[in-house]
Amino acid sequence: MKKLIIMGGYGNGSVVQSTVEDINAVEKQWELLGFLNDGDLTEVNGYPVLGKIDKATVDRYLSDPDVYFFYTLISVKLNYRYLSKLTDLQIPEERFATIIHPTAVVSKFAQIGHGVCIQPFVSVGPNTRIGNHVQIFAQALVGHGAKLDNYSYVANNACIGADVHLKEGAYLGTNATTLEFVSLGEWSVTGIGSVVLKDVPDYAKVVGSPARVIGSTK
Repeated sequence: MKKLIIMGGYGNGSVVQSTVEDINAVEKQWELLGFLNDGDLTEVNGYPVLGKIDKATVDRYLSDPDVYFFYTLISVKLNYRYLSKLTDLQIPEERFATIIHPTAVVSKFAQIGHGVCIQPFVSVGPNTRIGNHVQIFAQALVGHGAKLDNYSYVANNACIGADVHLKEGAYLGTNATTLEFVSLGEWSVTGIGSVVLKDVPDYAKVVGSPARVIGSTK
């Protein structure tokens, strides 16, 4: 089995941990070694915290070619300002695990990058392109031809229309819905339950039905 270290903790980290356990219940694929976490945690849901999220700790494990990593510290709060936390680790992209829940339905014509997590009951349509470090949470729908750039984030029950473009770091909130062919700008935030009918500018915060700009993420 491949070995896995999750960078994070009780938030998105524990969601990834649960997905890994569900995968292993169907077919043993991952040996979860534990977590890296900058807090004072000693364990997360029974798995040990192996150290802090720093290059020295990561380098100890990179020497083992069977060890992969998953970085969970991307969210509406941990946005582009925190990317250096990831990039400073200098982990090769191919050493980031992609985790897909057994109940997810992913078209064989979809392209999926590294460090992606696709949660329970997600549907990913054909000819979609999903970049690196993208998180798609439970029961979300990604329409055909959609493009999800690096670090984009799709919360649970969100619905992405056909040929929609989530640019780098775009965040689509719980129960939000998009019209087809629209784009969500870089590091923009689309709030809970919003209905997006037109393009969202870079770094914009939008809410409502139809969604309207209420602020900036800068």
